[in-house]
Amino acid sequence: MSIASNATTLAFIEEILTLPSAQLAVQYCGDADKPLLVFLHGWLDNSASFHLLTQELLSQNLMEDYQLLLVDLPGHGLSQPLADGAHYYIWQNIETLFELMSELNLERINLVGHSMGGVVASLFAGTFADKVESLILLDSLGPMASSAEQTPAQLNKAIKDSQRIGSGLRVYPELVDALSARKKSSPAMSDQALMPIVKRNLIAVEGGYSWRTDKRLKQTSKVRLTEDQVMAFFSSIKARVMVILAKQGIVPKTWQENRLQAINNHKMVTLPGHHHFHCETEFVTEVAKEMCAFYKEEA
Repeated sequence: MSIASNATTLAFIEEILTLPSAQLAVQYCGDADKPLLVFLHGWLDNSASFHLLTQELLSQNLMEDYQLLLVDLPGHGLSQPLADGAHYYIWQNIETLFELMSELNLERINLVGHSMGGVVASLFAGTFADKVESLILLDSLGPMASSAEQTPAQLNKAIKDSQRIGSGLRVYPELVDALSARKKSSPAMSDQALMPIVKRNLIAVEGGYSWRTDKRLKQTSKVRLTEDQVMAFFSSIKARVMVILAKQGIVPKTWQENRLQAINNHKMVTLPGHHHFHCETEFVTEVAKEMCAFYKEEA
């Protein structure tokens, strides 16, 4: 794929990329000659979760230095679900990201990840350390971990969970009905912040709207990494790392105290806001300022 230049305005160009393991919907803007900044969203979100942040980055002149690429991870947003029989293991997203780099003929990238997207980005940076120039984690610091002793029970629960017959297609007569349903899992988010994500995750059906998000994303993970394995990934990261946490976020204190120490070159700040602070007009400016300062240091 050849990414076109669109540096004067933040009008995203949509494209569908066919990779060996998935069909990805991506949005991009900026000068194709600039280094690429890849944004990876959180679980059950999509690339629209970064629209407000990228607009703020534009206002702070970051677009002079980078081209932006926003990704809908498989099963989210406008990206297609994985094939029947496939599983949404976290390492599948790492493989998909590697395929994306190959498709775009990229040797190195800069990653920004929120929540689950940050998990993918950090594990990728540990797996392919020479391919990641910089890494920004937004209220994210690696995956949930289990002890080795918990593994049998985890697999037991996950297999039983996958065998349950799900409910039929839920139809929402109006957009606001879908917004209200999604708000139950993200009560801290304002309607203004949540609506772009909701719209991109919906498909028009007879009688209203339904989620296009793959239901399999809600299944329990069959296997989790141990904490020692997570630390091994973090110890392998060579990129410059910026961790931006939310004061009302979800990253445990123990992770902040232990996992950060494994990353050789890192900086951490905590900013006002909840887990989706980068989606809110009240908090996004400070998030963007920290990001821009990090990239200016790099320059």
